[in-house]
Amino acid sequence: MRLESQRRFQLWEYRVSHGSLLIRSPMGPEEQTNVDVLFDGVEYIGCPRMMRGLSVREGRVDDELQAKACVGAVILPERLFVLVSEGASYYVVASACRVDENQADIFDSPFV
Repeated sequence: MRLESQRRFQLWEYRVSHGSLLIRSPMGPEEQTNVDVLFDGVEYIGCPRMMRGLSVREGRVDDELQAKACVGAVILPERLFVLVSEGASYYVVASACRVDENQADIFDSPFV
């Protein structure tokens, strides 16, 4: 899973019951689609509410030490996702991540 976009993304929705997180770049006058970054089984979220430009990639072994300092626990590399926006790195620890581009109403939830 990898994403690189110059669009504006926002923390859009979090479902505590299933640990589901949606980070969305909503469609608008200049964008014909939503770009959704969806995480399942979320254990840690460490990012700002709004990000201008976003790159998402799976964590690597060299990311573990920096993420451990933020999270305060040992992290399995396959559960670490690195979000980079405006030169800063942020972390999400989750069981899975996927990207979906769609034309759904911007307030529709993918978790229904």
